[in-house]
Amino acid sequence: MLLYLIQDVGPYRGHGGPSLTVLGLLVVGACAGAAAVKLADALLPRFRRSLRARLQRRRRVRDRANAERRARALMSELCPQGWRAQIMLFEAGDELPPGAPAGDVARVALDWAELDSEQGRTAVVRRVWAPTIADALDAMVADRRTDETLEQIERGAFADGGLWPDV
Repeated sequence: MLLYLIQDVGPYRGHGGPSLTVLGLLVVGACAGAAAVKLADALLPRFRRSLRARLQRRRRVRDRANAERRARALMSELCPQGWRAQIMLFEAGDELPPGAPAGDVARVALDWAELDSEQGRTAVVRRVWAPTIADALDAMVADRRTDETLEQIERGAFADGGLWPDV
């Protein structure tokens, strides 16, 4: 509440410097500014955290979608005759099949198969384990790249006349 005070200060009325009203408004403005700064200091970190969390969620969703797109494209290059994959998710209390890694680290099993060009039958079947679907897709691509590398080494050995020993 502002109080307006009128004073009669003699013959120099109105020319004696700043009035109390102006000084009061300056004090109220300074207090309001200080309160606004304190409020901004309290609210800005919370706003920044929520904005960062929202951006991270969006980035994770985009990365998951990109992981699947990338795996599809790479597997199509690595398996030109075709391929298929099946993802199985296991909860913490589920019994894992034989051959699963010990512990709760890997809860995603991905079975992938490379198809044969002649009959369209399955040529290679593999299973990879990972903690997340994106990691399982990356493991599938890495597994197929390893197969491709070994096939190239084997073709090079046959081209040089060396026989690959069967173990």
